[in-house]
Amino acid sequence: MNNLTISSLSSSIKKIWYFWFSKQKYKVIALIFIMFLTGIIPAIDGILLQKITDLIESFTTNEVANLPQALVMWIVIYPIWWQIISITWHIYDYVYLSTLPKIKAQVMDEFYDYIQYHSHEFFQNNLAGDLTTRIKESARSLEMIFAYFNEKILRKLSVLIFSVTTLYTVHSTIGNIFLIWMLIFLSTSIYFARTINHYSTIYGISKAVVSGKIVDAFANISVIRMFASHKRERKYLNKYTNDTIICDQNMQRFMLKLRIAFGISCTIMIFAIMYYIITLRSNSVISTGDCILVITLCIAVIDDVLDLAQELGDLFEEIGAFNQTMPLLGKYEICNKKQAITLEIKKPIIEFKNVSFAYRNNNNSFTNKSVTINPTQKVGLVGFSGSGKTTFASLIARLFEISNGKILIDGQDIAEVTQSSLRQNISYIPQEPILFHRSIRENIIYGSLGKANEEEIIKVAKAAYIHEHIMSMPKGYDTICGERGNNLSGGQRQRLIIARAMLKNAPIIILDEPTSSLDSYTEKMIQQSLEILMAEKTVLVIAHRLNTLLNMDRLLIFDKGHIVGDGTHDELKEKCKIYKKLWESQIAGIL
Repeated sequence: MNNLTISSLSSSIKKIWYFWFSKQKYKVIALIFIMFLTGIIPAIDGILLQKITDLIESFTTNEVANLPQALVMWIVIYPIWWQIISITWHIYDYVYLSTLPKIKAQVMDEFYDYIQYHSHEFFQNNLAGDLTTRIKESARSLEMIFAYFNEKILRKLSVLIFSVTTLYTVHSTIGNIFLIWMLIFLSTSIYFARTINHYSTIYGISKAVVSGKIVDAFANISVIRMFASHKRERKYLNKYTNDTIICDQNMQRFMLKLRIAFGISCTIMIFAIMYYIITLRSNSVISTGDCILVITLCIAVIDDVLDLAQELGDLFEEIGAFNQTMPLLGKYEICNKKQAITLEIKKPIIEFKNVSFAYRNNNNSFTNKSVTINPTQKVGLVGFSGSGKTTFASLIARLFEISNGKILIDGQDIAEVTQSSLRQNISYIPQEPILFHRSIRENIIYGSLGKANEEEIIKVAKAAYIHEHIMSMPKGYDTICGERGNNLSGGQRQRLIIARAMLKNAPIIILDEPTSSLDSYTEKMIQQSLEILMAEKTVLVIAHRLNTLLNMDRLLIFDKGHIVGDGTHDELKEKCKIYKKLWESQIAGIL
């Protein structure tokens, strides 16, 4: 067992402990206390049988007629005892139902809330389906962990403790034999628990990977269908499901060995106990009732112990499933500083001062980049694919962390302000307009953090030339957009994005190829919407179609992470070779 696995187990247990006791502490303690007390049931059962057996045996042949009268008390006590047990279980179930669902909801809420603040790069490197599966599995597994721990492991431990204590009342040597066996058994179980956790964690990760691959395939089902690659995708998935089979088999083989070892230890223990009580009874040291008590407790303990190996495996399989989420709860890649302030913009001027940046495992994308974009200036970002345009725009929103230098907005270092206040001052129109699987109204109002009224929603929809389209739909503004907005056309989605940005009314706007995939008519309509949106704003427009940038105040030309040109369209045609090449290629119809 390596230190990493032990560390992750410790981290998981701390997190599990937190969720159990942070908000439902007293109810969880009550559940644990009730379950611990139920461990006395086999001992009480054994004692009752002992008393009844000894009572029957104590009567001589001549006294048998008086036996029923003597047994009356025990005949009354026994059903009362079982009614007490039944009531106890009902109380446990009631407390359980009022506690565990709330804890599961808390897990999903807190995990989702934490993960959503990770960096843009984090979500680029993790499948959405995988993240969703891990969060759901963590909530489910936390309930199962509690059930296995409390109703299986803790109860069995309680049975062992009460059984040992009761056996000491019969004979100290019997108690000692049982205690020594119990200590060896428990220490062995704890030792192998780490190995079980190791196998369970690997198995849990492999299941999450398979879930992520399935979600990824379904998200791209149109591509699979058009390439008729259903069989190829099935083979691709089988590689990962085969890994899951191997991980599961490795864990089950270890569990089988553990069950065999537990079975052998129980056989040795029961042989020693049986031999000793027969010896004691033959010498009249203990009564027949004592023998019944010892045998009853041994049977109860052995039944529990033989199941314990499987239950330990189940417990640590669930801990392994819960443990999958732990890497997602690591330190944020981009953090607010402790003294971070709220960004307030009077003049939306953007300044790059000696900025250097590189993607992970890549050479520097930017080195000592310095550039200033003045307030309300409209700037086009031009260059071949991969030249650094989108990266430049992303750094302004602090989607990635720079390695050196400063980026200032209105003289304020964006590293010194809160990320939320920074992004509230930026409207971003992506190349691929993505909407929530919610109503059109909810998607538009998202731009105002849900605070806009109906009149304001309709106003921006009209300004984005989408109101009439919306009203022609059967449900109007209550129409569901579909997953990622797929119930709407590309032009409709783009105009809804623009309406949302209008409602946000941020002083800085970033447009990333907003019309690249639209037909000429729709593009013209979108351009009219954009002109309204961009009025009196500082605007950066990324575009490959240079004719859409002719009205820009200024163009920045990118090449391999460097700004190699800065000026107007006419100026750059004369002095920038790359821009001249791009323009001539477009005129010739190549681009």
